[in-house]
Amino acid sequence: MTHIINPLTLTDAMVASTLSEDPTPVWAAGTFAIGYECHVVATHRVYKRTIATASATSPNIDATGWQNMRPTNKWAPFDIYTSTAATGTTSFTYTLTPGYFNAFALYGLTGATYTATLKDAPAGATIWSSTGYLYEDPLGWYEYLFNPLRSIDQLVFSDLPIRPNAELTLTITAASGQPVGLGMVAMGDYQPLFGYGDWGGAQHGASAEPVTYSYIKTNDDGTTTIVRRHHATNLKINVAMPRDQADTVVQTLQTVLDVPVAVIASEKAGYRRLSTFGLISAGPVSYDSFYTANLSLTVKGLI
Repeated sequence: MTHIINPLTLTDAMVASTLSEDPTPVWAAGTFAIGYECHVVATHRVYKRTIATASATSPNIDATGWQNMRPTNKWAPFDIYTSTAATGTTSFTYTLTPGYFNAFALYGLTGATYTATLKDAPAGATIWSSTGYLYEDPLGWYEYLFNPLRSIDQLVFSDLPIRPNAELTLTITAASGQPVGLGMVAMGDYQPLFGYGDWGGAQHGASAEPVTYSYIKTNDDGTTTIVRRHHATNLKINVAMPRDQADTVVQTLQTVLDVPVAVIASEKAGYRRLSTFGLISAGPVSYDSFYTANLSLTVKGLI
């Protein structure tokens, strides 16, 4: 079954972490050299100085003197890009209290293990939990002995118990001194894209297309210049549904065509990579017969 998670917008009061806001200094009035970086707590953004002068104007309202670079490290998982990741070493934890939600997706994971715990209220009773490794089991002894373990960089959790003041705690852990990271947290309502009929979902032939935004140029002498950049995954899915759900699907699509969402084509084992965070581009919803309808769906994955 094909689902989407339309992410909730998290406010300062909803996010706590063992990570500090950012390694860069907090902005304060002064004289700055070109290239100096600092962050503004109110916007959770890092800014770079573009001119060498004194300034008493906050970077977020001085576009001439400052360039808006990226989210702060603590808030990196809550923008629209999986490539802007919160990073640390050994372990870090997020505690989130967004209100009602029944699912969340994690993208851009780095580390060895994860733990997710849901409580009915802050410091309340545990009502759901999950713990696991961030790598796939080897396919056999040859892969175990000679190939590196395949990492799991995305996870989706759905059908969670709902509470008005639920508290979700996420911990990513690695060996001592090793890197840990989290690129995206998408929390919200786990909505079936085909409506709420008795059947429906992605059909055979759904595809995941890895894409790279690296700079690759073959020179006249045959040598190749490669500058590695971020990558993404695009999806193409044909979704079948009961005809009486087609109107609901059209209405749902109209609300998310310009909103980045998590799209999960299938929850079945072996289809993990048919999931991405991106922008939906929907083909027509075809009312094929009295009983059936179909949707051709494309998702442009964000980096």
